[in-house]
Amino acid sequence: MNTMTVNDFEAAKNPVQDYARSRTVSEVNVEEPFNVEEIFFSRTDTRGVIEAYNSVFVRVSGCSASELKGAPHKIIRHSHMPKGVFWVLWNGLQHGQSVGAYVKNKSKDGHYYWVFALVTPLEDGGYLSLRIKPTSPQLKLVEELYKDICKLEQEQNLSPEESAKVIAQRLADLGFPTYGAFQAHALHQEFEARRIAIGLPPFPDLTQSETLAVTSEKLRQELNNLTAEFQNAEILTANMKIFAAKLVVGRATINEIAKNYDLMLKDIQNHLKTLAVPPVDRGLWDAPKELSAYFMICASHLVTEMCEFFDSEKHHSEGVDWEAEKHLLDQLRRSYDLKSEKAIEFGLQSAMAIQRRTDFLQRMVLGLSTVRIACRVEAGMLRDHAKGLETIVSRLDQFHDEIEAHLEKIKLYVATILHSVEHPD
Repeated sequence: MNTMTVNDFEAAKNPVQDYARSRTVSEVNVEEPFNVEEIFFSRTDTRGVIEAYNSVFVRVSGCSASELKGAPHKIIRHSHMPKGVFWVLWNGLQHGQSVGAYVKNKSKDGHYYWVFALVTPLEDGGYLSLRIKPTSPQLKLVEELYKDICKLEQEQNLSPEESAKVIAQRLADLGFPTYGAFQAHALHQEFEARRIAIGLPPFPDLTQSETLAVTSEKLRQELNNLTAEFQNAEILTANMKIFAAKLVVGRATINEIAKNYDLMLKDIQNHLKTLAVPPVDRGLWDAPKELSAYFMICASHLVTEMCEFFDSEKHHSEGVDWEAEKHLLDQLRRSYDLKSEKAIEFGLQSAMAIQRRTDFLQRMVLGLSTVRIACRVEAGMLRDHAKGLETIVSRLDQFHDEIEAHLEKIKLYVATILHSVEHPD
């Protein structure tokens, strides 16, 4: 598929619309209104030249249908938008990613309007951008971020890529390790804020996905905590061996117990490597599949709504092949449906795998506990010959209590995930 760079996008020309594109419009600090229940889209070719749209886009942009068709999408670009945001946008599209982004646009008369845009590469080439009105508290945070980034771009003469790196770092500081994680969170926030504003009931599949994502993150953290506990436990066996070396009576027995405990501890540590999941922070678009399900499900519902709304616009689609655009929207909806189903299925399979491995881990911990009991029995028999061994046994008991607590939480989280998938309502 042919793709374009930011520079290609800026350079896109159409002599027929040269006047509409080249004129300079003074920006004024007046918001161009559109309602929260409204939804609109535009479709471009691979160079970013507008090929189709719906009536809401025509109205909000302030341009006529003839001015929009064949014009580069930059005719609605506002100067308050950081170059880095568009670098992120095109980077995602060129990697086949659907991209969600907050965008401040400019109407023909210089007014501004904020949208949350869902931009998707199409199978046959080109891109479709679906937009809703952002109403969540996230927008205020983004406004301040964009203001800061624009200032840095000017002061430090940042390239689009350099600006994008600054944006990524700022998002990481806010708790989003990748842009993929941020856009999933942002789309979910905007979708839910809009749903509540319109007065729609919760969507069962989104509620299910939210349970899956939130619980999976808790499960991931608990597994990592458990791994850390077992790594820290190595000092217990080291102390046991040091203590055994100082004994006159019972040295061989305590030393053997320490060796057995150490071997079993290492087996468990190796098993935990199949369970613990590191945080996703490898690339710009990486995100846990459970979190990505948020994005896909919200996108699917929005495209479905766009399809329904476009049906009502059949007789108001000036300059647009209604049948062709409706077909593309239906294709897009099915694509998002499939992706969200795969993400949820991945979460289910992962939970089932963790359940099996956790059951096996509990059996391993039970075996480890028998060695601990042997140490306690030996401490009781040695008594005055092994003063201080009781302290080690007490620490072992505390360690095993903490392990059991972690395992109980892990089982609870796994059960919650399985129940949410098996009983989505």
